Amino acid sequence: MKSNLYVCPICGNILHATGSAMISCCGVTLPSLENEQVDDEHQISCEKIENEYFVSLHHPMTKNHYISFMAYCTGERFELVKLYPESSIEVRFFCRGHGLLYWYCNHHGLFMKKI
Repeated sequence: MKSNLYVCPICGNILHATGSAMISCCGVTLPSLENEQVDDEHQISCEKIENEYFVSLHHPMTKNHYISFMAYCTGERFELVKLYPESSIEVRFFCRGHGLLYWYCNHHGLFMKKI
């Protein structure tokens, strides 16, 4: 379940590695994202509805400040949903047991929750 996530500050490209790697994009070597402490602005709601997790978040989705992606990672699968400015933050993931839920704010960094 160890995942390393990278985001290019120039083009916004999202990269995932299952181990240590030297990743570069747009001529820049990217550091692996570190999880930030979840605060009030980045509290996520995750509820199980039948065979899916319904994930939502109340967060600005302007062109300058938004949630870029959400990802659900288990021991055998990694699923990523790209989000865009001015859209809602409502995502569904098929339940595959316990795992980690990641979401990335373009201003505040990567957040993580065990589900």
